[in-house]
Amino acid sequence: MDVTGERLIPGFKSFSELEHLNRYYFVVNQINLTGKKVLDIASGEGYGSNILANYAEKVTGVDISPEAIAHAQKVYNRNNLEYIQGNATKIPLTDKSIDVVVSFETIEHLEEQERMMEEICRVMKSEGILIISSPDKYYYSDVPNFKNEFHVKELYYEEFKNLISRYFQKSIFFSQRNFGGSIIALDQDKSTYNKPLVVENNGESHSFLPEYNIAIATNDLKFTIPHQILMYTEQKRVITKFDIENAVYEAEMRLRKSITWKTGYYILYPLKKIKRMFRKE
Repeated sequence: MDVTGERLIPGFKSFSELEHLNRYYFVVNQINLTGKKVLDIASGEGYGSNILANYAEKVTGVDISPEAIAHAQKVYNRNNLEYIQGNATKIPLTDKSIDVVVSFETIEHLEEQERMMEEICRVMKSEGILIISSPDKYYYSDVPNFKNEFHVKELYYEEFKNLISRYFQKSIFFSQRNFGGSIIALDQDKSTYNKPLVVENNGESHSFLPEYNIAIATNDLKFTIPHQILMYTEQKRVITKFDIENAVYEAEMRLRKSITWKTGYYILYPLKKIKRMFRKE
């Protein structure tokens, strides 16, 4: 598949990969998928649907791209997993056939967001569960002055919250952001919950701020979540700013010792010296 930046291609070890993997493992740790039929809408390359298929009875990945569907069908071949070409505003599944709908980083690509929500409700069983994410327009775009060329209609948190709440009786909202630092977590039961406190390296502190908003929504009023915080870890060792600067310095030193660098230096040095002489004149 071509790498355009529109969808995640596993294996590139990017921050985006950490974000996406954390979302899919968030699903399997918050919801018991045993015996469940799951829809992964805008399944892209197919890696996420494949993760869900490790836990669910059946997973259907739907994506608008024929190339993505063909790739997923070839790479992820298992009995309880299928990939179908289709649109989020016209899902190619029957009414009330799905227990859990997963939709990550999809709705901001559409102008017809209400239509997408209607389609999700149509294919979902009466007490089904939706897990949906979308970038927080304020922290994702406004604050860094960033424009994602693939996004059609990003949502502020209140807009996201209101949209989901109009279609479901119960909604639980989460904040997601990549974070490098030291984490201190309460290791006992607590009757109330507060957002994590983030302390910057200058000593200033603030509540954990989102880059992405995530919602778990359902009409099952008895539904509860088992975990308040979920962290996806790629490695145990923390990489600090010093580690990065030191790695860059060591790479530069190795380069300076190479025959290629030395050859280039001794060829260019006399030319630079002549250039400086002409400048003085």
